[in-house]
Amino acid sequence: MNPEISIVVPVLNEEGSIPELYKRVRAVLEERVGISAFEILFVDDGSRDRSWEIIHGLHQADPRVKGLRFSRNFGHQKALKAGLDHALGDAVISMDCDLQHPPALIETMIEKWRDGFDTVNMVKTSTEKLGFFRRNITKLGYGIINLFSDIRIQPGGSDFRLLDRQVVEQIKRLSEDHLLLRGIVNWLGFHIVNIDYKADERFAGTSQYTLRKLTYLVVSGLMSFSTAPLRFVVWLGMTVAGGSFLYGLFLFVKWMLYGVVISGWLTIILLILLVGGTNLLVIGIVGEYIARIYESGKKRPEYIVLEDTEQPRRNRSRSKPNP
Repeated sequence: MNPEISIVVPVLNEEGSIPELYKRVRAVLEERVGISAFEILFVDDGSRDRSWEIIHGLHQADPRVKGLRFSRNFGHQKALKAGLDHALGDAVISMDCDLQHPPALIETMIEKWRDGFDTVNMVKTSTEKLGFFRRNITKLGYGIINLFSDIRIQPGGSDFRLLDRQVVEQIKRLSEDHLLLRGIVNWLGFHIVNIDYKADERFAGTSQYTLRKLTYLVVSGLMSFSTAPLRFVVWLGMTVAGGSFLYGLFLFVKWMLYGVVISGWLTIILLILLVGGTNLLVIGIVGEYIARIYESGKKRPEYIVLEDTEQPRRNRSRSKPNP
């Protein structure tokens, strides 16, 4: 019999948070929601600490705790996708391991699901002790995606959400190399409700989302749901070509009327830099789309599971041959 609720938790060096998350989630499901048929699926995305050892220990104490361990770090979104691929519940809740996604809100999410909503998105209104720079960079990223993409992602949106089984089955059919589930969920449609929440302070450890990863997430979201960068290239090319033609016409008219020829290395250098920089920008944008086509064409697996709690990794020890 499949569990009613699955909890999917990506893990990357979270040895200090895993036991506390398990304790709180279990308390909410058993004591407040009244569900005993559940599973908590931890996806170890290449942790280098004791995370997998702790997950395995929890599984031995409580079989409802399950775990997948990647062969290396494949990224947060791929870890989420792996959790959705392997979750068995009628509804699947994804949340981070650092306890910034309050487990107490699981009760509210399940209530909305039982009211008939297929997707329950939790929208972050604020975060305890989040720096000014990080907070505004995140807002800027959402603004860029929503300005140019075909799909709107709610500002403050996160990967703290509940998905009905029919939504999960649709996501499992996808095989995108550059996955952004926050956009995919809205692209799928279904019956969606958004609920505001205030994120708690990180329980232990440090954030794994660096500025580089946030930038990659924004670029990935923009290119996954929009061809606006390519249209921008067309307009940029037309603008530069038109400006060059008008400038040439200006020089020609000035020569015809006044016999003045504008000379100078500065003008030449500036024009070369303008055209050269524009060409590099155009090639870079087009190259990003081509790179995505290339990566999709290789048909590599989205992730590689090294072992799971149901089938531990085989012991590779070998006895020495007899002389």
